[in-house]
Amino acid sequence: MDRTYLFVPPEEKAEVEALGAHWDTASKCWYIGAGETPGKFSKWLPPFEEDEEFTIVSSEAFVAATTVRCGRCDTNIEVICIHCASGTVSEEPLSDFSVSYIWAMDEALTRQLKPWPFFRRTRSSGNDPGDFANHCPHCGEVQDDLYLHSEPDQPFFDIPRSPADSIKLTPLDGTIRFCGSEHFTIE
Repeated sequence: MDRTYLFVPPEEKAEVEALGAHWDTASKCWYIGAGETPGKFSKWLPPFEEDEEFTIVSSEAFVAATTVRCGRCDTNIEVICIHCASGTVSEEPLSDFSVSYIWAMDEALTRQLKPWPFFRRTRSSGNDPGDFANHCPHCGEVQDDLYLHSEPDQPFFDIPRSPADSIKLTPLDGTIRFCGSEHFTIE
């Protein structure tokens, strides 16, 4: 099923629904199908600039997935991040790094993240879409990257040295380009 998820503030629900968008109850997101005309939904499409300069490029990247407890409803949920075995950040080579606070991604990465619909844009203040983040599928709470990446006891702090079987790595195809904050461990 080919879907494009939309960023729709709650107060614009009626407008997007009247135009023909559909509600996905599982991911708690509005979406349009492959047959829809994206132009009439441009207000809610994820921003993508043709001339966007992506600062992170990797041909050896993975979706890293693990289970944590939601900070609001205390349910076990799957969370993901992007882990690169190698790549460049602002044209400087880097290895074994994860990325948090992703704010832009190319179509190749967007397409490959569709199996994880709970990793989607947050709502920021005003009408601007926020960064991409994990959302609880049960209560909708954003799982802040700060609590997943920044301390040694957090799941994405040091993926290469994580306990065996604590993180599942799913390879991403081809070269991906995106923007975010890279995190790596200094030895």
